[in-house]
Amino acid sequence: MLEIDGVRLHPRLIILDKDGTLIAFERMWHLWFERFVQSIQARVRLDLQTRIALAGTLGYDLLDGDWDPLGPLTIASTGEILLLTASQLYYHQGLTWEQALGIVRQAEDASRDLLADPALIEPIGDVRGALERLARAGYLLAVATTDNRAPTERQLAHLGIAELFATTLCGDDGIPLKPAPDMVLEICRRLELRPDEAIMVGDSVADLTMARAAGLAGAIGVSSGAVPGELLAEHADSVIADIHAIRIVNGEGAAATF
Repeated sequence: MLEIDGVRLHPRLIILDKDGTLIAFERMWHLWFERFVQSIQARVRLDLQTRIALAGTLGYDLLDGDWDPLGPLTIASTGEILLLTASQLYYHQGLTWEQALGIVRQAEDASRDLLADPALIEPIGDVRGALERLARAGYLLAVATTDNRAPTERQLAHLGIAELFATTLCGDDGIPLKPAPDMVLEICRRLELRPDEAIMVGDSVADLTMARAAGLAGAIGVSSGAVPGELLAEHADSVIADIHAIRIVNGEGAAATF
């Protein structure tokens, strides 16, 4: 069994978010956003009003540098971010919708390689060791992320953990996204498990809302990502610092922290 924040759970499946749960979020995504905007500016001249509106639409205050932990750049899929950005170009730049979409897609293509840069793929602690211990203890592992499949697979492979997951669902797989319950329900369906045999571990309110809507056995928040623990608490069964606060408890009641 598992012990999480003093509570003992008996799941068969542990579903994990990626960014902010397994991989450090802020540095990678901040640099991606800067590259993304630079790539747009190489294709169309953006005045200050447009740059402020574009950043604000994604949850970033261009003037003081603050990020909204509940904003689109934190929790939205790549496709949703592109649509929001294109809407600002359409409105402020006098472009057709087709032109606006074309520019943001080209900019995303130009900045996508940044997400595969090994120097930016920083695990949150010994993620591989933690997941290997869970797998050896007999737990099935899965990933549910709003990031696209190509960068997700590259990042998991770089960390040497891709083979530890029984299945992975990504933002461009055609499944309704968090906070809808569909992603975790599809994972359970693929692995032939009931939702109440699974728990969700994630760093966003959307992760936790999804888990509860799906009827999972636990919605576990981690404060290792972009959202402070106090914002997660009202949506979570438990909030822990990171996945290393999950403990495996043996039959005698002794627990191992990783």
